Amino acid sequence: MAKEIFDKSKDFEKLKKQVARANKAIERIEKKYGEDSWGVNRLYNKLDDELVKGITKTGKIRLNKNMSDAQLKAIEKATKNFLEHKKTSTLTGIKGVIKEVKTSLKGTLGDEAHKITDAEINKLYDLVEDKDKRITTESIGASTIWTTLTEAKEKYESGDSTFEDIDTYYNLVEKRGDIQLSEDDKDFLEEIYLKYFNRT
Repeated sequence: MAKEIFDKSKDFEKLKKQVARANKAIERIEKKYGEDSWGVNRLYNKLDDELVKGITKTGKIRLNKNMSDAQLKAIEKATKNFLEHKKTSTLTGIKGVIKEVKTSLKGTLGDEAHKITDAEINKLYDLVEDKDKRITTESIGASTIWTTLTEAKEKYESGDSTFEDIDTYYNLVEKRGDIQLSEDDKDFLEEIYLKYFNRT
């Protein structure tokens, strides 16, 4: 299969408009929900590397004609995917996701589900949607992980230091999920645990 080439003479102006739309969407999302929105983070991860160098210091998508065809093609693909995924690129879509997540958690957390913040839902959505972690998430159960995290947070904030011991967290997840955690599972759970407490 021939490698796709970006034709600057034909496609640059179209891409310029697409990037402008994506930047506007990011601005709206961050104004409403703050930074670290799941869809925006995923977009940044695709563009903010040594090859593409597609994000400015102010968090905007960078674009200019001096970029290579490979850079422009990567920006074109990433912004197109971002804009087409309405659940993560529009305020209406994000609002719908928040409602869905809170509804799904009511079975586990009951009336406490309404206390979950949008930022916490962001982390849960990342947890469930991360393709690299999906096998682990599905084997343990997102609700099991989330219930344990919620309890851990409450214990931590009340001054109970037992949840500083990561093994306590592992044991609770194993008990609730009725499973034996692998080392990869533990690495993943620790990553989520630290992210939830904003320690990384």
